[in-house]
Amino acid sequence: MTISEELDRTRAALLALEKSLMALRNRIGPHLDVLRLLDDLERCTADLRRLEQQVRAPRRHELVTIPDGDYDHDFWADAEHEGLG
Repeated sequence: MTISEELDRTRAALLALEKSLMALRNRIGPHLDVLRLLDDLERCTADLRRLEQQVRAPRRHELVTIPDGDYDHDFWADAEHEGLG
């Protein structure tokens, strides 16, 4: 399973938990422990959002391999020659 699939699965689990907690709150009222669980769920959701942004964002520090061979002559066709100084 890919990271993206795991993140999606985690988001679905948090949404299911939220639905269950809301149903519980509607059934027993604003009980302190239910409210605390809802606060914990909000923090988990925020943490997951940050994690998704970090994992799904393009990596900035990836090395790019530059071949050692000569470039095709047409690559330089529109470049101006500045000399060797």
